[in-house]
Amino acid sequence: MSKPPSNIDAFLDALLAIERAWTLLDTGEIAEAVRLGGASAQILTRAAALLSTTDADRAHRLLEQAVALDAPPAPAQLALSRSLRARGDEAGASRWLRGAMLRARPDGSLLLELAALEPNHARAIVEAARAFPCRDAAAAAGAAGALVACGKREEARIAGTIAFEAGARDGDFLILYSDLLADTALHDDRPLPSGPLGMPHWWNVATRAAQARLTQSYPAAPIIARAQAREASDHWLGVNRLGAHLRQRIEARAPFSWIRLGDGEARFLMHLHPALRAALPSREADAMARQIWFAWFGQDISEIPPESLATLGARLERAIRNADLLGVTSAERLGSDAAHYGFCAGLETYLGSRADAMVTDALAPVALNREDPFLGSLLRGLDFLGVVSPHSDLADRLQRHLDIGAVASYDLPGETRLARDAEAGNRGTHFPGVYEEVLSTLVVPRSGAVFLVAGGLLGKIYCDHIRALGGIALDIGALADAWVGLNRRGRLLDDAPVLPNGD
Repeated sequence: MSKPPSNIDAFLDALLAIERAWTLLDTGEIAEAVRLGGASAQILTRAAALLSTTDADRAHRLLEQAVALDAPPAPAQLALSRSLRARGDEAGASRWLRGAMLRARPDGSLLLELAALEPNHARAIVEAARAFPCRDAAAAAGAAGALVACGKREEARIAGTIAFEAGARDGDFLILYSDLLADTALHDDRPLPSGPLGMPHWWNVATRAAQARLTQSYPAAPIIARAQAREASDHWLGVNRLGAHLRQRIEARAPFSWIRLGDGEARFLMHLHPALRAALPSREADAMARQIWFAWFGQDISEIPPESLATLGARLERAIRNADLLGVTSAERLGSDAAHYGFCAGLETYLGSRADAMVTDALAPVALNREDPFLGSLLRGLDFLGVVSPHSDLADRLQRHLDIGAVASYDLPGETRLARDAEAGNRGTHFPGVYEEVLSTLVVPRSGAVFLVAGGLLGKIYCDHIRALGGIALDIGALADAWVGLNRRGRLLDDAPVLPNGD
């Protein structure tokens, strides 16, 4: 077989020609594709398949040309390359890896592997990798680590970005990539991709790395065991008991607050309590707080005066202490949600002092709504219902659908993820402006008046305030969004019914 070009520029040019040939095949420009990619048996085979019904003779000649290349198939060459690398033969590994790429459709992840095998050419190879699809995120992540090991940190950061964009989410990789992004000695001038909701990329990466470090710092077995013991105790209200418990509280007309805590609240509580996040470097702790605050309020938490945050934190912790029922992370989720375990484990550690609280699953509203749409058995026929949410029409729609007497609506700016025109214009107004207005104007018309609250972090405080005024507050969270047809939680609420809008 012919050897791959030894000159790195010639080799990369050959790869670019093959990638261009694949694109031309997709657009029907077969002759030019064959001219550019004639060294690739796969190009020739694909071209022959496209010609088989219109020019069988030409198709046959292309297949003969493909067979005449007489090279081992690309998968065999790739496997041999990796075997040679494991044996320490980097020169042999490089040669066979180059051969594999010339025989198959080029891939960015393979180029990143090559960069680690040829550190003298690493920069040129990594730069070229940006131009190709990356179909193997795990291989690309591994290449980033290998580039670090051979002292090519700047190239490793570029490789890390390619791997991350391709979907690499392994904890060790995220920690490595976060550290690379934090390295101010690296100067890649190309802009990084935006994170979710337009957040800076490094917030997204550093927050994911924080979750990975927290996962490593909070051993799962004892935390899950405590959660299982909690769910076996009389303090736990499963969904089969929860509906009846809430109905009894509503019928009793006694002050009551049910609040739910999840990975978002966990991040804020860890921001307030450094001991809970001792495993994190300051950059990741900062990103963790900035990301969740932006998701909630569309503003940078660093713009909030520290004394305001401290006051808010104290108010939140009071709401947690006063709650009659806490929604917490279930043992099942602690054991299965690898993307959020570290945050939820920190929350579990924080809640250790509330061992006496009545508790239920933080996702219980979803299950209740599935069995009892719009919580109809709890709300139907009430003489009054208050709604604190980002949906100004929710109270009226519930009133009509459930034959409720009077309603009161306290409207909030929605979380950034709702992405409506309203959210585009009201970022940064919820805290402290609207927050203070709701606390000062909310009226509970009688003891035991029921309020539904969908207010994120601040919703916990609204629930406690309603309880203090004699009302019953039920924290329903994103269920309110689903009821008006704005589900942003994917499969969790895909089957949630939507309220008639009365139009």
